[in-house]
Amino acid sequence: MFDIQQLDQEYSTFKQEGFDLKWLNFEDLKNYFSLKSSQKEQIGTSFLGNEIYKLSFGTGEKRLLIWSQMHGNESSGTRAMFDVINFFEQKSELAQTILSQLTIDFIPMLNPDGANVNTRRNAVGIDINRDFLAKQSTEIHILLDQVVKGNYQTLFNLHDQRTIFNVGQTAKPATLSFLAPSYNVEEDVNEVREKTMGIIQSMNTALQQVIPGQVGRYTSEFYPMSTGDNFTKMGYPCVLFEAGHFANDYQRNTTRKYNALAILAGLNALATQDKFPFDNYLSIPQNGQKYLDILIRNVQLKNEDKFSFVDLGIYFEDEYNEENNTVDQMAKIVEIGDLRKFIGHLEIDAKKQIYKGVQKNYPILNQLATFEIGSIKFKNGRLID
Repeated sequence: MFDIQQLDQEYSTFKQEGFDLKWLNFEDLKNYFSLKSSQKEQIGTSFLGNEIYKLSFGTGEKRLLIWSQMHGNESSGTRAMFDVINFFEQKSELAQTILSQLTIDFIPMLNPDGANVNTRRNAVGIDINRDFLAKQSTEIHILLDQVVKGNYQTLFNLHDQRTIFNVGQTAKPATLSFLAPSYNVEEDVNEVREKTMGIIQSMNTALQQVIPGQVGRYTSEFYPMSTGDNFTKMGYPCVLFEAGHFANDYQRNTTRKYNALAILAGLNALATQDKFPFDNYLSIPQNGQKYLDILIRNVQLKNEDKFSFVDLGIYFEDEYNEENNTVDQMAKIVEIGDLRKFIGHLEIDAKKQIYKGVQKNYPILNQLATFEIGSIKFKNGRLID
């Protein structure tokens, strides 16, 4: 029996140490490949010559491919992969059940060049996840070649989503979201999508026991150039994972944990089920976009005898600092005005105190958040306590 609550309690026993930062580049990842050398196989190199590896586990007839970081700045799936691999090595009854029924290939970090500079795209600026038709990127050829020769029955495509997403109309963040991609504009449902929906339904049923109300569903709008839609069109059930926000978890370690548990729930379903009911898939609420990272309400903007009372909405953006080889979280003002429809992960009432900051023409929209409002101070994009 799959007991996700027990796995939640035991997570620390299989959590991969050293992966606590959201930014995971190829140089850091290589340290962990050496720990898994017996299962490691190089399947290609990136545009800049960084190795792309596959790690293989299990002996079952059902074959599954899981890949991550085709967007280089989305590391939650990669870190969760190694947690899952560590779980396998504990050789519990659940691990043995999964590995006896499945053969699982992992491709951690399909886009090492992008990961090294914390960018979504690859070294020549291509979004690999939108390159299925043109096939202009080095990395998409590696993925497609592996899928074709791997004889897989199921695919898991691991991504991260921004902090803006909430679940349905609720005030709960979408900590994890899923999608059964469409294969045509009409968003028809065939046997391939039915299986994908059923796997997601199984994962959601489990996850509701540990993060109730924090699982969302992406719209199934057809994207003709994307990998998930085209793999579905080719006949592969392809589950899209989107790791999102958990309260006060900007390094996404709690999110990563539930991502790992979701992967295990999906693997257990594949290992133990031949049929995948999908009748409740559409009851998973769609993602909303109600969140801002910081929402400052009741700010006074003043110019001589004129003034306005507004709300300020701030998003965090991770920016790569080439000089220091670091990734810095910077805050930018991206919304201004009546923001009553939004929710802040952090909300502050400015109590009509006056905004003081750099202003050029139209004052503060899209400005790096360096300002003060009474005792509230931002400098170089950071909130000063």
